[in-house]
Amino acid sequence: MKNLEHWFICLDLSKMDDILIGYINFLTSVVKPKTISFFHVVESGSVADEMVELFPDIESEDDFEDVIRKEISDKISSNFESLDDIETRVIIKEGRPTDEIIELMNSMDPDLLVMGKKTGYKGEGVIARRIVKYVPSSILFVPENSRYAINTILTPVDYSEQSANAIKTSLELVSSQDGKVRAQHIFKYPSHFFPYMPSDEEKAKLRNHLEEKESEFKEEYDIPAEVDFSLTLHKEGRMGDDVYDEAVRNQADLIVVGAKSGKKITSILRDDFTDKMTYYSFGIPLLVVKNKDKHRKFLSSLFRG
Repeated sequence: MKNLEHWFICLDLSKMDDILIGYINFLTSVVKPKTISFFHVVESGSVADEMVELFPDIESEDDFEDVIRKEISDKISSNFESLDDIETRVIIKEGRPTDEIIELMNSMDPDLLVMGKKTGYKGEGVIARRIVKYVPSSILFVPENSRYAINTILTPVDYSEQSANAIKTSLELVSSQDGKVRAQHIFKYPSHFFPYMPSDEEKAKLRNHLEEKESEFKEEYDIPAEVDFSLTLHKEGRMGDDVYDEAVRNQADLIVVGAKSGKKITSILRDDFTDKMTYYSFGIPLLVVKNKDKHRKFLSSLFRG
């Protein structure tokens, strides 16, 4: 995949690193990048001081960095089967992790950011939300219990261009695995029905409308017939529950979603949908697909304003 040639992997020197690197090793058998950059941030202040105390033989900051670099290199060697034809880099910075990630992602311009997703970690959702908002590249969140497989991909859609890009990325990922892609459109009844339920006739009319939108979407973006579509009525609770239920029902190995969604009348996939997806603990890897050039232009105009 030409649009996923440089990967940027965030490590924190925890056990999560082994899980993350192991998954990346598997992923290189599906999509082979040209370059993988492994990145670690030494937090400034008290955390950095505590780390120095753990290594009493270290006499300088350079020595400290060498120790961390060696530990990361050892993790890579023990978890990667082969790095043939893949350029690897180990980058170490000091500062606030989120700020350093955003700064480096914008300066180095990689195509994919990969982060571990620890279940129940306090503040993780806030960090993920900032990353998704301010990083122009696509982002892959890998949870602790990820399977080394991409046989089935679930792609929530709202019939927008971003959804079409997510489906096409999904198709490329499963092409070498002889896998399948399922597209899910989540909808709710228009607000003018509240607090009453629409009649059977009105329900049928809405379903027909959504099926027409699906047909137009397939035709406009040349979506192949091999992609299975499903409609899910959102009744209550979190929209992530609807995605999760569909993922479990279809034994999905990966969820792929477009970074921005259009404001469709009946769709619940609003502009904040991706934010909410990053908060949800799926236990399944989540890939947020972005158009890097468009997102970079958006960020430039945002900060100019």
